[in-house]
Amino acid sequence: MVQQLNNTQIAINTLLNKLNDSLPQIRAKAAEVLGKIGNSSLADTLVSHLMQENDLNVRLNLIRALGEIGNESAIPCLAFCLSDANPDIRIITAESLGKIGSEKAISYLIQSLQDKEVKVRVTATIALGEIGLEDVIPYLVNVCSDEDDSVRFSAVDALGKIGSRYAVN
Repeated sequence: MVQQLNNTQIAINTLLNKLNDSLPQIRAKAAEVLGKIGNSSLADTLVSHLMQENDLNVRLNLIRALGEIGNESAIPCLAFCLSDANPDIRIITAESLGKIGSEKAISYLIQSLQDKEVKVRVTATIALGEIGLEDVIPYLVNVCSDEDDSVRFSAVDALGKIGSRYAVN
């Protein structure tokens, strides 16, 4: 068992070093794999790399990894990413905040319900439904009037998920 832990740590250290590789494809893959490993102690390191990274695919994989890891310490950085000019960054960030599932992410996701991009609004709606707190119901009710039918559909679905949780209790 001790040997297995040492080997896992060796693998993690190797992957962390690959976050500095000259090829963005290697950095992106390292971020993806670190997210799959899911060690919450890696969050601060991944946040640090995210703040310095310029390659879109690497940034997306770092954001996904932070969502997979699920450490609340990443929320301030991810909240900052919700204002990124690239809609793909905002979409994956909203998804990751939903995976983290913390009440601390709710206010940021609520702001994303006003995003000009439909897919960002849809993803923020889904994320709020995944977090599942009753406090978001009024915001989801408002989104049921969105001009886009996919946003309205996501809002209705999210309301159903939240309502069914509280109906059972």
